[in-house]
Amino acid sequence: MIATTEKKLTRGATFIAGGVCAGLAKYYGLNKGGVQAAFVISSLFFGLAVLIYVILWCILPKEKDVVKAEAEAEA
Repeated sequence: MIATTEKKLTRGATFIAGGVCAGLAKYYGLNKGGVQAAFVISSLFFGLAVLIYVILWCILPKEKDVVKAEAEAEA
C-alpha cells in the first residue's frame, strides 16, 4: 500500500484569533505573520475581509480534529 499525503485546508493550531490565517499560510506555504498582516491591512480598507474570515472560521475544520479523524480511520 502506498502512503500518500494530501494537503487539506484547515484552521491552524494557534492562540491568536481562530487560526484561519495560520491554516491558509500552512496550506499555501507562506509566512504566517505575512498572512496575518495582509488580513489586518485588508480589514482596515475593506470590511469584506472580516466577513470572509468569519465564514472560513465557521467552515474550516480544526487541524487537530482532522489529524485525529485520520488516525482513527487508519486504526
